[in-house]
Amino acid sequence: MASQHKFGSDETTRLFFNFYNSQLGLLENLYQYQFTNLKHLDNTRLGTLYPLLFSIHHTGTSISLLSMQLHLNECYMLARSFLERLINYTFLLSCDEEEYSRYLAYTRQKAYRVLDRNFTAGDLKVSLRWSGSIDLEKESELKKAVDIFTSDTGKPKTRWTSRNLSGMLESIARKGEIEIGYLMFAILGIYDDASEALHGTLYGSTFHIGTFIGKKPSSKNELKKTWNEQLSELFLMLGSCIHTLIRAFHKVATIESILSESTKNLKEIGKVIKQTGSGYRGTTS
Repeated sequence: MASQHKFGSDETTRLFFNFYNSQLGLLENLYQYQFTNLKHLDNTRLGTLYPLLFSIHHTGTSISLLSMQLHLNECYMLARSFLERLINYTFLLSCDEEEYSRYLAYTRQKAYRVLDRNFTAGDLKVSLRWSGSIDLEKESELKKAVDIFTSDTGKPKTRWTSRNLSGMLESIARKGEIEIGYLMFAILGIYDDASEALHGTLYGSTFHIGTFIGKKPSSKNELKKTWNEQLSELFLMLGSCIHTLIRAFHKVATIESILSESTKNLKEIGKVIKQTGSGYRGTTS
């Protein structure tokens, strides 16, 4: 049977865009549900992590807005932030209490440390300091947090967990009992390119125009098709990751209607993928 959709066309890209935005809508429903039912949710982590869930949705919305102006490179930059926040949130729903406490302690000490910041380049030094003061000896919880995230040499520790992304995903799969395939594909398809873009390399400034994927576009139409293909893949990866978050949330607080709608969205976009005849690039082993 002939394909009903052509991968890279405006029409098909719009279907991937709609899938992603439908998933974003479910994410908004999720944090609104959480806010409305906060006092009735048994899991206290949900309430504490509410700002993180809220920020995931807003970052995702920003990606959607940028994509409408074909700002693909910037979409990738934000996609890394979106992905890391989403992985953190999903991990924190099921990690042990020690890891969860470290996440909160990191926030406390970071808020304190930013009150006195310095930067040195050669013989020059600039500083940003709060005019007030905090006596750590009188703030036992804050002092404890600062001590946890201070190295033996007296320097601040800049990561709240010793786990890398692979370790966090392994924990999500084992403790959260959640399928992590979508998260793995997203890391593979987004993380490195986004990092290059954020660090200002030439590759990071040009990868999105198709220069390094086998054939450089030779016309505006070919460039548009390349952008459409990459946007479609980005929408698919991020929308699928939202489904993983929804499943993780459902494990700790029942959200049948939201999970059902997300599953329906995945099935519908799966039909589109099959009809394009292109297939998604990812494979598992």
